Parts: sequence; structure tokens; C-alpha cells
Amino acid sequence: MIWLAVGLSSVAAGFLQTVTGFGAATVLMLVLPYFLDMAAAPALSSSICMGLAASLALRFRRAIRPRLVLLPSLIYTVTSVVAIRLAAGADLRLLSIAFGVFLILLSGYFLFFGAKAALKGGPLSMAVCSAVSGVCAGLFSIGGPTMALYYLAVTERKEEYLANIQFLFAVTYAAGLPARISSGAYTAALLPMTALGIAAILAGRQLGLRVSERLDVERVKTLVFLYVGITGVLTLVQQLG
Repeated sequence: MIWLAVGLSSVAAGFLQTVTGFGAATVLMLVLPYFLDMAAAPALSSSICMGLAASLALRFRRAIRPRLVLLPSLIYTVTSVVAIRLAAGADLRLLSIAFGVFLILLSGYFLFFGAKAALKGGPLSMAVCSAVSGVCAGLFSIGGPTMALYYLAVTERKEEYLANIQFLFAVTYAAGLPARISSGAYTAALLPMTALGIAAILAGRQLGLRVSERLDVERVKTLVFLYVGITGVLTLVQQLG
């Protein structure tokens, strides 16, 4: 059963992240905790998502801007690794509920206030978004929402947005993997499911690319803001259900 769940959820995850720029980990983390504990599930999710992010970054590599990814990647990686180390002693259920509420409020703010709510792409917003995303990635394997908002603010083209956010994800997933291995969260037993998940998520990517070609940047923004809220709702349902 777990093999079917990993395969189907990975296809859906690949499709969603290719269209919106993030969300693969959210889809996987709605499924994997039913089969794995809360150490192994984020570890497997991250390893599968790393394959997708690397493939998308490679596809849009000409639009990657080092100035947009180097410092955010460093902040994201450091806070993610610290969060992974501290996760064992944290009340993840309470943190997940708070995280879900935060995402719902954030989504509502951007959806209802539109242009007036535009995030400024300065150093402060970069540092805050990178740190928040890194902590959330370390604790829940869901670091995309706030990082997506930052990259929407500092990029103008859809390809540039996808290239830079996927490159950041690929780098930070790879940097966080040794921490998950050393903490015992990612073991050799997860390798076969990782291989299946990467194959399935790349199939989902191909479907997503066909849809993404028909979307302009404004539609992508609306989808991102909407899905940030959906992520929050799904997180609350998962924790309170």
C-alpha cells in the first residue's frame, strides 16, 4: 500500500510544484505520515522533492540569478539544519497548528489586499522569508510558501521565478540531507521508495509543464497566494482531525 501511496502522491506533487513553484512537500506530507513516523516522513519527502527541484532548476538554468539564491540558500540551510536538530524536543503538533494559522492569514492578506500587499524584495524580507522557510522545512518538510512570496516579489518572468526558487530548493534539500542521515531520520531502507518517488514526481512534472506553458505570471501569483492558504487549511485539518 505504501508503494502505491508514494507513487500517486508523488505524481500529484510534481504536477503542483511545476505549476505553482512549490507545494510538492505539502502533498507528500499529507500522505507519508500515515505510513512513516514524523522523522522518516519529512526525510523521504525531502529526498523525493530534491529530485524534482534539481530537474526544474536544470531545465530553466538560463534564468538562474546567483544574487537571488546564494544568501537566501545559506540562511535557509542554516535555519533548516538547526530546526532538524531541535525537532526531537519540540511539540510538533502545536507548532504545526500555529504554522497552519499563519499561512491562512498570510494568504488572505495577499489575496484580499492584492497590489497593496506586495512584498518588498529587500534584504529584510529576504532574510525573514529565508529563515521562516528554513525552519518550516526542517520541522515539517514544508518550506515553500514564504519563499515563494519572496521570489514572486523579486522576479518578473515566470521562468525566472521557477528557476531561482527551484535552484534554492535543490541546494537546501541537498544540504539538509546529511543532517537527516546523521540524525537517523533517513536510512538505507528509504532508498527504494525514494527512487520510486523521484520517478513518479518527474512524471508529474511533465504534466505540470504542459499546463504551466499556458499561464502568465499574474495567474501564477494568484495560484501561489491561493495555495498558501490551502496549505494552511490542510495543515490544520491534519493536526486537528
